Amino acid sequence: MDWWILELIVVTVLVAVVAVLGPLIKRFGKGYAADVFRANPRTGKSYLVLMDFAYYLIFGAFILFTVQFEPDTGWADTVTAQQLEASVVRVGGMLLLMGMLHGLNVLSLPVIGRLFSLNRQLDENDSSHLEVA
Repeated sequence: MDWWILELIVVTVLVAVVAVLGPLIKRFGKGYAADVFRANPRTGKSYLVLMDFAYYLIFGAFILFTVQFEPDTGWADTVTAQQLEASVVRVGGMLLLMGMLHGLNVLSLPVIGRLFSLNRQLDENDSSHLEVA
């Protein structure tokens, strides 16, 4: 097979991974996010929308950074084991990036949710002091 056919397959797989796993992760994470942002659900929804945009920008950038328009130096015009290995590494890199970002989000979401709820409590306390005065 020509090198560019493998490139099209890899880019298609990368886009499919983002298109399938992104919404799947979001669907199963909604309950967790609702628990974290139960004190302020509107802020939680806004935060999740912003995180979705950030994720898709990062994943889109990864795909664009790794697209090849010509074979690397030393590569043949037809696919070799070296080219196939490089393609598998690209797909693995995307999965690793997705996993790391998801893990960071799972670990940091409670901290962010707590900060937002504390901020809201401070705002409510400040407004109650103004009403008394």
